[in-house]
Amino acid sequence: MKRGILVFLAMMMVLSGAAFSETVTRDVIFTSDNPLPDIYESVHDSVVVLALTTTIWDSETGHVDTFDEGGGSAVYIDDRGYFLTNYHVVEEADELEIRLADGTAYEATLVGFDEATDVAVVKIDEKFDAEPVKIGSSKDLRVGELVCAIGTPVDEKAMYNTLSVGVVSGLNRVDADPESTRAVELIQTDMAINPGNSGGALLNAKGEMVGIPFMKYMGYYYKDETGEELIVYESLAFAISMDVAWPIAEAIIENGVYNRPRFGVSVQDIDGPEEMLKNYPPKGMKILEVEKGGSGARAGLRVNDVITHVNGVRVYNFREYTKIVDKIPAGEAFEITIARYDDANGEKLQKPVQMTLTVVLEMID
Repeated sequence: MKRGILVFLAMMMVLSGAAFSETVTRDVIFTSDNPLPDIYESVHDSVVVLALTTTIWDSETGHVDTFDEGGGSAVYIDDRGYFLTNYHVVEEADELEIRLADGTAYEATLVGFDEATDVAVVKIDEKFDAEPVKIGSSKDLRVGELVCAIGTPVDEKAMYNTLSVGVVSGLNRVDADPESTRAVELIQTDMAINPGNSGGALLNAKGEMVGIPFMKYMGYYYKDETGEELIVYESLAFAISMDVAWPIAEAIIENGVYNRPRFGVSVQDIDGPEEMLKNYPPKGMKILEVEKGGSGARAGLRVNDVITHVNGVRVYNFREYTKIVDKIPAGEAFEITIARYDDANGEKLQKPVQMTLTVVLEMID
């Protein structure tokens, strides 16, 4: 799978899994207050295997064979046949199947996705005999709260719908995934996750889905003066917040696509000094294109302008920019500060200028 292992000073596995802390075991699991059996019984039928398959015809023999090419988990979220999963689970799919423990398989189709947040929705046309999972709000989570995950790690036949247990270790980990181009709100848990659980359900103690497990830190190798050593990260698992994923899923279900509000510019991160210098633009986001008729064009933004601040906050790259702008609703105005080195004809200015312009997020597409 494309996002299977990342190397970025740490190897990070995109997929999910199992285990729980000693404290949780002692204080919750072995008492009459343990909610996990009831949660599992009410939710497990709604969490399925999502398999990627490919069909090959052998021209010499005339045989048609279907092969598995990977997959993950998916969650039944709408009684019209819709399932929620990760985009990285389906991004290289030729054909898709929803599979159950008894061998039942349903042909599935990809409805839509948002690559930046790793969210995708698939659909089956047949009647599915389960209740859609209840959707909860991740904003109500607290660090230390009991959570569990349901999904199928490693082997769909041997380990179908494994229950994993842990606690919320951290919230709003927007910088945890270095491969993401946006600052996506992530929930950190202490679960030991495993391949195959991506796209499954992270559930709170009420049995409500509050996240989509999708990634873990594994560890990294390095060498020092004494030779090669291995440092292993343990119990660092992450899930996409449902407060992020659910509006995207709803838009995909209703419209077949998810479009973000924007103001009509394309940008590229550039390096540079902290402040403006006469011959050196500052570090920030250089505008490569301004769409005609968009809010950015109407505000006076130009190609080669360098965005340095959003609502007065210094931003050095697109990820930092999204931390602010992704929280601004469509139709709301905000301020962009730019460094300008070219005039309207593209000629270099004798003296660069800094200015603040007001733009509005719009549904351009």
